[in-house]
Amino acid sequence: MHDSLSIRLQELGKVYKLFASPFDRVKETFHPLRRKYHQRFQALTDVSLEIQRGDTVGIIGRNGSGKSTLLQLICGILQPTTGTVWKHGRIAALLELGAGFNPEFSGRENVYLNGAILGLSRREIDDCLADILAFADIGEFIDQPVKTYSSGMYVRLAFAVAINVRPDILIVDEALAVGDTLFQAKCFAKFREFQQRGITIIFVTHSIDLITRYCTRVCLLDRGRLKAWGSPQEVIDQYNKLILDYSSRERHGDAAACDLARHRAGEQEDGCPFLLNPEENRYGNGKATIEQVGIYALDGQPVQALRQMEDYAIRLRLVFHARVENPVIAFIIKDVKGMDICGTNTLYQHVETGVCESDTVLTVSFTLKMMLAGGGYLLSVGCAGYEQGEYVVYERRYEVLAFEVAARRPCVGVVDLDAEITITRAKG
Repeated sequence: MHDSLSIRLQELGKVYKLFASPFDRVKETFHPLRRKYHQRFQALTDVSLEIQRGDTVGIIGRNGSGKSTLLQLICGILQPTTGTVWKHGRIAALLELGAGFNPEFSGRENVYLNGAILGLSRREIDDCLADILAFADIGEFIDQPVKTYSSGMYVRLAFAVAINVRPDILIVDEALAVGDTLFQAKCFAKFREFQQRGITIIFVTHSIDLITRYCTRVCLLDRGRLKAWGSPQEVIDQYNKLILDYSSRERHGDAAACDLARHRAGEQEDGCPFLLNPEENRYGNGKATIEQVGIYALDGQPVQALRQMEDYAIRLRLVFHARVENPVIAFIIKDVKGMDICGTNTLYQHVETGVCESDTVLTVSFTLKMMLAGGGYLLSVGCAGYEQGEYVVYERRYEVLAFEVAARRPCVGVVDLDAEITITRAKG
């Protein structure tokens, strides 16, 4: 093996046995004719890749694609059904909240327990204890049973142990989502420090922004198979196509099932290729229907993973069912906390929409430069108007579509104004 290699996976596969009840497991174990009472679930199939020392690898994919199973196989928590895992160096992992903690032990006792599990001597743990306590920053709670901890305190201590035991490989499975903003900032500052020190980092995330900001390589899993492996932008493009492809498959499935899914998920009547929010809030008096909502690149390709500072069009297709004069058509973008970030409408922009008779179809595009900071956002759209001086909602679709923005560079806040920095130096 090359000294630069950190992890090698060869034709890795994992099969789970699924039993309808615990009693079925017992019956299968003791059945004289070895009758099978389980169903096989192929969680991973023939995954092969090499991770170089110092790489920061992001693992992305839809829910149930095998991301967590892959991390557990790398860590040795699970054994592969087929294939091999080779790794070089000490692994520190944060796979789930409180994994490896004894709830009856104090935080300090769990530090020593976790250190021992990772192969450290008591003296080695003593040497890094001060750093662990400083990073966790949970004060006097360190000597209280961890069963009394909040979820935030749990993850702070677990992450502090994982990064301060001098690992060669750090593995994180979305546990940072529990911490508050300042703690997450500390964690990612530690990521950058680890990158400079040549430590291998592997983490699972649903954030496209984190992928573009921190990763050197990205692994895309789909139904347990390696769909793509390469640079962040290449794999993000594949991920975007995958999401849209799944939406298309769902549209063209069984008609009755598709009708039910469309009703539940608010899927677009004309089959626009987007995954919509099943919890969208949709209402109005029925005089108009917003049949299609989407975000498109200027070449016409539908997208839900956007690149910062590129141009896109938010496009709506509306069908009117009654005569309406000069309807107001709008969009609003919110962050995941529900705060309005930006938006506009045809009234603000002094755009006349005219008289729309019954069966009139309008396609409205809002073309814009994506200046939002990296992260996840929600798109809301609406069509309303004034009738006899009263404001009337024809149809609104709140938080209908989620999308991600991948930032070119870090920035503070929610908008990147693309500021350029110039420095003039002169002697006094």
